Amino acid sequence: MAKQLQFHFCFPPIYGIYDTGEGAIYIFGDHDGETEDVLSHEVLHWVVQKTAGKNASLDLDNITPEWLRT
Repeated sequence: MAKQLQFHFCFPPIYGIYDTGEGAIYIFGDHDGETEDVLSHEVLHWVVQKTAGKNASLDLDNITPEWLRT
């Protein structure tokens, strides 16, 4: 049975994103209009980690702009 991805929304006093690497992602802070972008980014990390491994997932944050489509 596949693990499920979980999101935990927490509000101030601290801000930021914390991915446990175990399928639980903590989102701290107020809704600022970019929450959907953060969710998409973290879900992509999770999917890549499950299919290609942790190193491939971590490499997502180091993709050069030439590889990205706009």
